Amino acid sequence: MRRSVRFALIAALLFLACMIAAASAVTITESPAALNPGGQITITISGLNDGSDFNLLIDGKFAVTPGSWASFQTQNFDMPFSLTSGTVSASTHGTTSTAFSVRPSGGKTYSVMDNADANGNFILPPQAYAISSGMYDFLELQGPVSANTNLLTTEMNLEGKKYGPSNSQITFTVQGITNGAVWVTALVDNNQVLAPTEVVIGSGVPSAAPVTTTAPVVTTAAPVVTTNVPDTGTATPETTTAQPEESVTMPAETATATATAALTPGATTAAPAASTFYSADQQVSLTAQDVDYAALMMVSETNVPDTWLGVGSAYTIVPDSLSFDPPATLSFDAPSSGNDYAYFIAQYSNGAWTAVPSSPGAGTIDAAIDSAGTYALMAYKPESTIQPAATGTAQQTTPTPLVQDTSAPRIASIAQAASSSAAPTTGAPLDTMVVAGALAIGLVLFARMRR
Repeated sequence: MRRSVRFALIAALLFLACMIAAASAVTITESPAALNPGGQITITISGLNDGSDFNLLIDGKFAVTPGSWASFQTQNFDMPFSLTSGTVSASTHGTTSTAFSVRPSGGKTYSVMDNADANGNFILPPQAYAISSGMYDFLELQGPVSANTNLLTTEMNLEGKKYGPSNSQITFTVQGITNGAVWVTALVDNNQVLAPTEVVIGSGVPSAAPVTTTAPVVTTAAPVVTTNVPDTGTATPETTTAQPEESVTMPAETATATATAALTPGATTAAPAASTFYSADQQVSLTAQDVDYAALMMVSETNVPDTWLGVGSAYTIVPDSLSFDPPATLSFDAPSSGNDYAYFIAQYSNGAWTAVPSSPGAGTIDAAIDSAGTYALMAYKPESTIQPAATGTAQQTTPTPLVQDTSAPRIASIAQAASSSAAPTTGAPLDTMVVAGALAIGLVLFARMRR
């Protein structure tokens, strides 16, 4: 009898643990993988608890005509839950100016417009916005295309604390794209739940073609191709014949052009192409080789050590499976003020921040990283926290020397930053405590039955 009761109790505890684990799992999927212009995207969500930090990124890249008017629009955007303490951010790459507009169904249109910078970048920094549940007629980015742009890139980012149904669907139609692609990514509590998922529209993103090409000129010289990337070395053929000289101007946003191929067998080939990806607020960039797509999503900072200061927001690189060989360069814009602080980049992992060796760049603070993760710009406080001395009186610790660069903000030494990067004490997750408590009760009952 005791044995049967014992087995029943163990089975019940295991069932309870499995039920709790299943209830806490969040799944998010996207469909379809391809659609025609004007087609609908569906994001299916299950098990999303109230109070969760939900972060949705919608990226677009599509063909445009230089000098034309272009727009990227998510129309009939059906939001099944609300995001409190919400923020909205957006950006475009390849316009002279851009307007970001939102219109709730049957309501007024809210717009923000600004000129793009010299590189064609428009930035809408995170704006506090009450993202209510319901239908939105559209979320739109539109503006005149730069004269040297034929591929336009856009980002829209919605983030906040979720309240509403646990199981739901976000739906919207894609307007303004004839040939291109959209990538959809979702984070829950700063963790990737929906990896960047590409949705091909029309015939997809076209190959980057030159905007202008000069007319051929007959000459006796060997072929010469001029691009916006330095040549890695060419060889002269043993015999030369009359060939046209070709000068090609690449589009401004094409940062991945490869160097000219060698003209004879056995010559050195070009290095792998490097691509640069930006956060929606343009404060952070990632430059990596042989990466087709990456995104930097803004997330909240938690558990910052007492002797550090968080500078701005943290950013999670997605997809989280990315690794970089050779290492990628992660760059944060250097703050325009606060040069008394010592800055460095840190990575968040397993509940704690760890300093990453950092160096000053051209208006940036850079670090070489070998994998995706969550990173943030930190500052080491000029004065250490007060520590109790052995005699009971307070004394102040002396920070290690800083690496000083006269043309950039102070950069903290790795030894200094690491000295206070110990993992903070954090409470166990609620699900873990419930399971542990149930198991403890079971063990007590089991011990009593044995007596």
